[in-house]
Amino acid sequence: MKHLHASIGLVALVTSSNNFSGGSFSALAFTPIGTQSKCIKTRRSTSRLQVSSLNSDSKDAQEDKYDTAELMASEMEQARLSNQYARYSHDDWLRHRASDRFFANLFKFDKSPIVKNLLDEAAILAVICVGIILWNELLIEGWTDLNEVHHEAPLADLLPSALTFKLALPTEPFFLCGGPLGLLLVFRNDCSFGRYKDAFHHWEVACSSLGNMILMAASSGTSNVEGVKQLSAASWAVVRTLQHEVSGGFDTTYAEDLKKNMPDEQQVQRLLSARNKLHRSHYDVHRAVDAFSEDISNLDKRTIINTFNNVATACAECERLYMTPIPLLYTRHTLKFLTLWMAFMPFAFYDVFATSWNHTGMIPAICIICFLFFGIEEIAVSLEEPFSILPLNELVEEFQENAQETIEWMEEEQQTYLPKKRPWV
Repeated sequence: MKHLHASIGLVALVTSSNNFSGGSFSALAFTPIGTQSKCIKTRRSTSRLQVSSLNSDSKDAQEDKYDTAELMASEMEQARLSNQYARYSHDDWLRHRASDRFFANLFKFDKSPIVKNLLDEAAILAVICVGIILWNELLIEGWTDLNEVHHEAPLADLLPSALTFKLALPTEPFFLCGGPLGLLLVFRNDCSFGRYKDAFHHWEVACSSLGNMILMAASSGTSNVEGVKQLSAASWAVVRTLQHEVSGGFDTTYAEDLKKNMPDEQQVQRLLSARNKLHRSHYDVHRAVDAFSEDISNLDKRTIINTFNNVATACAECERLYMTPIPLLYTRHTLKFLTLWMAFMPFAFYDVFATSWNHTGMIPAICIICFLFFGIEEIAVSLEEPFSILPLNELVEEFQENAQETIEWMEEEQQTYLPKKRPWV
């Protein structure tokens, strides 16, 4: 109860210190100006110390004995890249809804990256089960041969009486903890799927808004084809740069793609040398809009700029999703809860499988449960960073093809007839 009161007091203290409209505001309002500045400085320094300590803890936890290059080359990460979610066609949906989908996917373990990634965990739990069986049958209860003849424990006299205890636990604590653990896993997967959904939505918003910009520029009555081409190239650079920013070290062809698809070499070099490449690509789009602004009305220009504001917002949201994971306290607590729950479950399974031969039925049972429960956590981790499983290459290529088609339509119309200028141009 003391710990509970202390926790509530800590939460109240943090809330009051961060709430400018609460008690902290009234306390500062009736103090001298010098005292107010000292209080504000103290609070700022305290918040900086808190943030720096949280960042150092997260960095220390993330840099524990991990080699980034080795992780990128791991089978699980390569499977994520090779199994990116592709867009479904009519035939794909028919196969997806097939009536035999339950049995068709039941035994395809060799094609499941989740199962492959959980083999170590299943092996560890199997070893724990074997250790429990050997301890109890060789030291405590005895064992049964293949002829169903029971033998006494051969090593029972080797240990003192204080160490001759049975390795087994009751099942009630696991039923009690199963509910809270299920809620943690459900909420974590819901948050992860929400991140996947938001990432796909913001990416589609960026691509569709940029495509609409090019369509508005091409159909606004201007005859400046080169200006529309520059706008298309700059818009493609935004999409390609956004893909580069959210792909991390997996994107190794970014510079090559820019040199191949952008006509202005100086613009490519400026983009590659920029500190914030995505911000630089936004700047190039604004310059491209100004390049043919004399040929379009101010209303069309303002509409194009407002449309690009949606692109900038979507890009910022994608960067936020990539750089900020689900709160680490929640993720780590769920992982610790699940790991301890699974690690002690073999002790509860020993008496449950008493009717099987030497309790060996607990080994495949614990492995299956391991794949089921750790698989839920594995799915949440896979969806938490959604950009590596989204078909970004396909989306970027489709955007480029749509932009090229728009320019071709514009050139064909100009060859057919000269567009009439609008009266306000």
